[in-house]
Amino acid sequence: MVYIIETTQTTHWKGYAMIDINDLQAGKAGEYLVCADLILRGYVAFPSEQGLSFDVVLVANNIIYKIQVKTTRKLQPVPQRKIRTDKYLFHVRRCGKGGRRSYFEGEVDIFALVALDTKMIGYISSNVAKQTMFFLPESGNVTTKKSTCRKLSECKLEDVL
Repeated sequence: MVYIIETTQTTHWKGYAMIDINDLQAGKAGEYLVCADLILRGYVAFPSEQGLSFDVVLVANNIIYKIQVKTTRKLQPVPQRKIRTDKYLFHVRRCGKGGRRSYFEGEVDIFALVALDTKMIGYISSNVAKQTMFFLPESGNVTTKKSTCRKLSECKLEDVL
């Protein structure tokens, strides 16, 4: 049995503070969550080898997809003109240690965006991914029709296959 205890400081899982995990551990957790999600949907999916431009290999409809996983631990404060809002922040198009370079065309087919605090996963096609992307929490409301911010749950795998 897994217990999740929410506090104002951090999310705890089995007694460990998620904030205590390093970037590599957070990234690996995101990769394995994506693999589990895909396998439970009935697809063939597995982690790729280290050093490649993608993290997960997906086989769907006899097509091989290269998936790059981007993981964030929790909501981040985003200053706005009137009020501050908390959103999930992903630096999608950057790769390498410290985000030194951008992905080349064809290196990645799909980006999987993982929010570790809620274990929510959104999938977007690489051809629509922006450099930096913000997503509202599931409880957030879109206040304007012009808002480009979406929720991760609106980014469905079926829409990118």
